[in-house]
Amino acid sequence: MIWIFFPFFLFAGVIENNISAVYKNTYPTIKIDNIYTKTYTPYKKITSIDTSTINPKKSSGVIKINHSIFVTYKIDATLKVLKSTETIHKNDKIDYTNSKLTSIKFKNFYSYPLTKYNYQIAAKMYIPKGKIIYEYMTQKPYLIKRGDNIQIISKSGNIEVTLEATAMQNGRKNDIIKVKINKTIYKAVVLSKGLAKL
Repeated sequence: MIWIFFPFFLFAGVIENNISAVYKNTYPTIKIDNIYTKTYTPYKKITSIDTSTINPKKSSGVIKINHSIFVTYKIDATLKVLKSTETIHKNDKIDYTNSKLTSIKFKNFYSYPLTKYNYQIAAKMYIPKGKIIYEYMTQKPYLIKRGDNIQIISKSGNIEVTLEATAMQNGRKNDIIKVKINKTIYKAVVLSKGLAKL
């Protein structure tokens, strides 16, 4: 059985660059220190590299070269991820007041971690202090909350009027919610914070 450790061979750079590109495309701020690769099959020339088998949530995996040779790899890297600095409750906005970017050693993730601030997200669930914040834990924040006094745009032909209303439901952008204008209930589409249209 022949083992070839690519970091010491000519083709190592080409293979490592392809693996690195996949991770950097997913995590622009990742810092890759080393990529270790090996195969059981010797070869002389690379004619193709297939990186579609790489799962960027994992720190190791396999790529295929020359349509039939499988190369296993492992990356040694660090990544800045968003961690909670305070307890975050469901529907709380996630920002610098309750989280911070922290460097960690890249590991296997079961979901994509947040690697930068996005001020248009809120917690989808309870997040304890000191936890990595993953995409599945987040959602768009409510732009309108039940009981809010909001503006309603109503348009008929070329005439547009703005009305005062009370929200009867919580709503995110493009949600359809019930609103009360005077004593009548209507359905309106959420446009932005405090604004909807009939």
